Amino acid sequence: MPNEDREFLVISALGNDRPGIVDEFSEFILARGCNLEDSRMAVLGGDFASIVLVSGNQANIARVRQEIEDLAGKSALLILAKPTTPTPGTTGLDRIPYQVTGTGMDHPGVVHRFSHEMHERGINIAGLDTHSYNAPISGTPLFHFEMVIEVPAEVHIAELRDELNRVADEENVDVQLAPVT
Repeated sequence: MPNEDREFLVISALGNDRPGIVDEFSEFILARGCNLEDSRMAVLGGDFASIVLVSGNQANIARVRQEIEDLAGKSALLILAKPTTPTPGTTGLDRIPYQVTGTGMDHPGVVHRFSHEMHERGINIAGLDTHSYNAPISGTPLFHFEMVIEVPAEVHIAELRDELNRVADEENVDVQLAPVT
């Protein structure tokens, strides 16, 4: 089906983790003639959390929206659905995709410090994954993040790298900036 004929819906879901949630959700979408285009799903604490992009023709998307409360009731999930536009095929010509990764001792404020630096430069954060864990031998709490950013063409990468290194030094985080390949 051509992109122009499809409609898109972002659905977020949250609830107690248990086996079978993804099966129930994907079956619900498929039974209504729609497709899971993109998704992020994770267990956070004792809860399952997901955000998905669903596509389908107008009638099928309308059916998903009308019946989403049925899924919420049967699966004991809090569900929110919102119409959206299709995902652009590539980053705009005026933006360059980069990946920022960082690892260090876990403490409050790390994500904020790096996201603030991006915001100050007009850099969009297209994706962010974080993970806290304990070091294998010492048990020291560590933190790791991976951020996909869209850097405006006018931002000088060497200056961005210097600024990220300055923040990394202040936050005691090892950071790397690399083009997305």
